[in-house]
Amino acid sequence: MRILFTGPASAGHLFPMVPTAQALQAAGHHVLFAGSAPLDQLRQTGLPTAEIGDGSTLMEAFRRASHGTDPQFVNDGSSPEDMERLAASGFAEHGRVTIEDLLALATAWRPDLIVHAAFQAAAPLVSAALGIPAVVHNFGVMSGLGMVGRLAGLLDDEYRARDLQGPATRTVLDVVPASLGGDGTGWRVRYVPYNGGGTVPSDLLARGSRPRIAVTLGTVVTAYAGVNPVARLVSEAASVDADFLLAVGDTDLSPLGTLPSNVRALPWVPLAQLLDTADAVVHHGGSGTMLTAAARGVPQLILPQGADHFINVDAATGLGFALRASDESVDAALLSRLLTDDDLRKAAATTQADIGALPSPADLVASFEALG
Repeated sequence: MRILFTGPASAGHLFPMVPTAQALQAAGHHVLFAGSAPLDQLRQTGLPTAEIGDGSTLMEAFRRASHGTDPQFVNDGSSPEDMERLAASGFAEHGRVTIEDLLALATAWRPDLIVHAAFQAAAPLVSAALGIPAVVHNFGVMSGLGMVGRLAGLLDDEYRARDLQGPATRTVLDVVPASLGGDGTGWRVRYVPYNGGGTVPSDLLARGSRPRIAVTLGTVVTAYAGVNPVARLVSEAASVDADFLLAVGDTDLSPLGTLPSNVRALPWVPLAQLLDTADAVVHHGGSGTMLTAAARGVPQLILPQGADHFINVDAATGLGFALRASDESVDAALLSRLLTDDDLRKAAATTQADIGALPSPADLVASFEALG
């Protein structure tokens, strides 16, 4: 089979699709990934890639959608519905400029199946226009089908221009167990963390003499807020009997001042490998970070910032494997609880088992084959 994958240029949407694409490629199928600029994250996967779109970035699409206003990622008090509406407008614009290229690519390459991120607005149109079966590849807790419908509404003029009534019938692939959400109308697959490449420091390959708490803000938050969301945490770290691994890549750390002796700044390290020897993690609530930690059974403290973080933290605290706090309320007592709360640790182990009980990407190869 020829299987065309496509998603927006955002790690949170692309990375969950990579294990699925790799499994299908390993099974002997021809896989091609269509992506928008910049393509660096896709190229690192080793999967064959084709560029679509006009070369503009996701941030530029959001700026166009908001008539020149810089996009806001960190929540300014908007409701979840307002945040979702804002996200849809930006991703619809990002998808709009890929429609013609994706149509041309699919016409030339003739895939048997299109697997697309829920937030890739052009793919459902292309699937309907060419009569190619589609799989909506969800990336976390929230409904992918809801976003597909919202994006199609924003691109209604593009559908009507091609005499299409809307997206064609599609199968949905959830990457979370039913206890965490998703759409629940199609398949579920085990979340296999893919966090890109990177070097793991040799002294972090085994557990240390003291507990370790990983601290990360994902791939987007730091572009808007720098390290400000973890400033208080870093100041409180000196009072906690643990080592803190500050994994924020090349973000400017100067606002934090002199780091306490038990806080270590790291370059980009693949999160799953970092968490293999960590006892807990503090993060912003992004889907990829939350699910990577959940798949590793690591207790979490979530400091939600924007986007889908509030949906994710509600799901995580509902199952008991995460604590929730605002940036300013983090203190030594909370960080110590993160390490010692037995109920938190048991809930993390239960969720890890629920994730592990789902079919692997390799187990679903036959299901994909049946669609083509």
